[in-house]
Amino acid sequence: MKGHVNVMKPNDALLFERGPASETHSRILVMHFYGSMDAGGAGRMAVAEMLRALPNERVATFDSDQFLDYRSHRPIMTVRDWVSEEMVTHEIAIDRVRDDLGNPILLLHGPEPDAKWEAFARIVADFVKEAGVEISVSFHGIPSSVPHTRATPVHVQATDASLIPPQPKMAGSLQFPAPASSFVQRRLAERGVNGIALLAAVPFYMAESGYPAGSSALLSSLSDFADLSLPVGNLELGAAQDQGTIEQLIEANPEIMATITSLEEHYDAWSPGESSFSLNSFGTQTPLGHTPQQDKDIGDVIERYLANLSQSETVSDDQPSADDQSVEMVEEDPLTAALKRVHLRATDPEAVRAMTPRHRADSGDDASLHVEEHTTDETDPNEEADSGETGAI
Repeated sequence: MKGHVNVMKPNDALLFERGPASETHSRILVMHFYGSMDAGGAGRMAVAEMLRALPNERVATFDSDQFLDYRSHRPIMTVRDWVSEEMVTHEIAIDRVRDDLGNPILLLHGPEPDAKWEAFARIVADFVKEAGVEISVSFHGIPSSVPHTRATPVHVQATDASLIPPQPKMAGSLQFPAPASSFVQRRLAERGVNGIALLAAVPFYMAESGYPAGSSALLSSLSDFADLSLPVGNLELGAAQDQGTIEQLIEANPEIMATITSLEEHYDAWSPGESSFSLNSFGTQTPLGHTPQQDKDIGDVIERYLANLSQSETVSDDQPSADDQSVEMVEEDPLTAALKRVHLRATDPEAVRAMTPRHRADSGDDASLHVEEHTTDETDPNEEADSGETGAI
């Protein structure tokens, strides 16, 4: 690229491998790393939907052995008939995706790097310069005191004040441990490429479950901001159907209904008739009259309900035969379960949906065919109500 100045150090070239689309051009870089705070998996699911629904090609793959701690990002092993058939390692990559109008987008995704952040940022900056990127965008889900019955607010944080749209002002300043995406965006801004962070306000009681409405809001905001045509239909459908499912649960639980009602009143009083909400509500704040433990318990109830719903849909859609002797070790976190619900409902409108919670104890022999493992030390969902603990996002 004419006028390109290499920002990498000599050894940086050993930390990644170029792909077939490494010489692509794009005016925008979108990034999200899972492992940092992402309430409702809003950012992770948005990236997953982009990769699933849009044509994509590899630009670069980073050396996992250099950037990742395998103890925190363990490879996924597949065992069938007691034979280890496959092992998949986590990877950080840049892909080029094209929106529905053919516009190229650089998409930086994967687990958050555990080491060499400066070297990582230099490599990304080099690709940004080569591709002619004009702006970077990162996705985030932020737990907030907003109800799921209202439109998901999306706020903008930026490296330059001129990029901030009209939105509620912050009261004072915030200091927090920066995620890798914020670190990279800061380094890019120092080299003349500004960035924005899209912050989706996710109901605190959905923070540890997959929340398609948050992902849909992020993609819609990016579409509006960058004049892109991105895939939000399946996520919007999943969000609408999940909302209906949650409503059934709420109607049967007066305590949960009271909490949602107080959130709605607080939301409507703060921003009547608008889809905006103050950044002051982000964080661990809870509705008046409720303790953090009570609100956590409400989140646990909803999370288990959606997880059991996803399990029942999967079993109904792909019932294993009596002769199937395979043993599958799979990672079925709440975000994966949410994406399964979204995709299943999109491809099969007649898919069976549980009207009441189905617990593992009720699923008979089918439960032995699916062993769930998480990257964190979580207890069984049916035991969480007693232990008072939930897994991390």
